[in-house]
Amino acid sequence: MWWEEPGHLDVEQNKLYFAGHAVDELVDRHGTPTYFYNLTKSQDKLTHFKDALVISNLDGFAIKYAVKANNNTELLERFETQNIGIDATSPNELHLAQDCGFSDSEIVFTGTSLSNQDLDALAQTDVLINFDSVSSLRRFNGDPGRPVGLRINSGVGLGRHAKTTTGGEAAEDESPTGSDSDTTNQKGIPVKFGIPHDDSQLFSAAFDTIEKRGYELSCIHHHVGSGWLGDQALKAERNYLTALEHTLKVVDKAQQRGHEISILDLGGGFGVPHSHEEDPLPLVEFFDAISDLISDRGLEFSEIFVEPGTYLVSEAGIFVTKVTTVETKHGYTFVGVDAGLNSFNSFANYEYYHEIVNCNSVKGDGDGVVVTVAGNNCESGDLFAIERPIETTIQEGDYLALLNAGAYGAVFKHNFNLREPASEIVVS
Repeated sequence: MWWEEPGHLDVEQNKLYFAGHAVDELVDRHGTPTYFYNLTKSQDKLTHFKDALVISNLDGFAIKYAVKANNNTELLERFETQNIGIDATSPNELHLAQDCGFSDSEIVFTGTSLSNQDLDALAQTDVLINFDSVSSLRRFNGDPGRPVGLRINSGVGLGRHAKTTTGGEAAEDESPTGSDSDTTNQKGIPVKFGIPHDDSQLFSAAFDTIEKRGYELSCIHHHVGSGWLGDQALKAERNYLTALEHTLKVVDKAQQRGHEISILDLGGGFGVPHSHEEDPLPLVEFFDAISDLISDRGLEFSEIFVEPGTYLVSEAGIFVTKVTTVETKHGYTFVGVDAGLNSFNSFANYEYYHEIVNCNSVKGDGDGVVVTVAGNNCESGDLFAIERPIETTIQEGDYLALLNAGAYGAVFKHNFNLREPASEIVVS
């Protein structure tokens, strides 16, 4: 299997093992539906990420984990010991990071559509705030001399799905590969994030406000989207480097206005493969290209922030649910499970492909099945896969594991239909 990894995801006696434990035994103890996390895997991903930054000579880098991807407190407490910081998007995320031991100097805040209450809460902290609108900047009552940043919309958006694309004027679906359906194309979703890189009027208003309030503009930030891989980042006609070029031109504008930009915030969105059709992001090549581009422009920064979320935690988590129903209707074989979109809405929301593994019988004998995996919420879109080939037969009572569930899974939990959402367990 393409996803097998010794000590993390293993197959022994045709059963799935996660972090050295038989998954069926884990769920016998903890029940379903449940997210299981292997923090050793997230630690390995962080080490690999750091190594790539060091090899590429990207001087002054600082990793800020995007807590919106997974806010499990055990995970955050582990990351707090690893000399990295936090990227927060709401006051509550910020406060959670503080509770887990992160200092204000280690946290960068980049939110959107901020209320006055949000801004008042932020004013009570010393975190660096990247403002993504002139409105929020105008309504912020910070002390004179406070360092602030601006979030730029570089005009280029990249993402696994249109709904995870955060750059450009409007997002169209450019999913890499691995979709269960022909209905994934989302056309023209307006992008709400950031100050357009080519809007001189808005930039003039932002600079005026910063100067009038006596703030120190120290950071320029951009974020193109989430889940992108190598082809989108480096090879597409409008790729990440194009976005960065536009962002660096904004740095020039700010410096011409008299502001010393000491921090470049590269954002996050680093993706990981969801299927055998996808290749891992070539981090060293990617950061080499960024380093070269900054050097070619003659720019120097005291710090360069990078904000990985998915990259660090996606592969570290699996989502396990129990098969309750197997029945054929209208020519479709429906596999009903004891979880719904209130626990894991990745497919319902983004139509993301997640490998589905029968924990009780991983590898078949050639008699596989094609199934539609359906949740227990009363909603037509409550599905986990449509017409998916599975290597083995599936029986009622089997446990199914959805891989790549460590990012943007549990953070979306809610109680639709008054169904209790999935629990979370860190596996030693």
